[in-house]
Amino acid sequence: MKILLVSDTHGNNEALDYLVKKYPNMDLYLHAGDSESDEYSIFPFRSVRGNCDYFGDFLYQLIIPTPYGNILMRHKPEVDEQTLRDNQIKIFIFGHTHRREFKKEGELYIINPGAISFARDKYDYSYALLDITDKTVTVDFHTLEEK
Repeated sequence: MKILLVSDTHGNNEALDYLVKKYPNMDLYLHAGDSESDEYSIFPFRSVRGNCDYFGDFLYQLIIPTPYGNILMRHKPEVDEQTLRDNQIKIFIFGHTHRREFKKEGELYIINPGAISFARDKYDYSYALLDITDKTVTVDFHTLEEK
C-alpha cells in the first residue's frame, strides 16, 4: 500500500495539487491536519481536524486498515495505550509539531511527515511517502524543493 502523507499545509493547496500530480498512483492521500481548508479543497486527501481547521467536516481521528495493521491518524501527538489497544493500532500518524518523525516503539510505528508550511526543523516543505506491506512499514521523507 502506497500512501502520500502531508500535514500542516496551512492553506497551501497549490502544494497539495502539485503532489497529487507528481504522485498520481498512490493508494491513499492522507493529511494529518491544519489544512485550513475544507475537504473539497484538499481532495483527494483524507484529513483529520487540526487546531487551525475551522472549515470542513473533518473528524478528530481516522482509523484506516492497512496490510500491516490499523493506522490511527490524529493531528496532535497525544494518544493513550487504551485507544491503541482497543483499535489494534500498529501505525500512529500525527502532525502539529511541524517536525519530521519516524520511530518504532515496540510494535507501534510513529510517523510525522513534518510540515508543508512553517517547518520547525530544518526540512521546509516536508512530506512523506509510506510503503506498507503485511510485514514492513517504510517511510521516505521528501521536500517540495526536490522538484
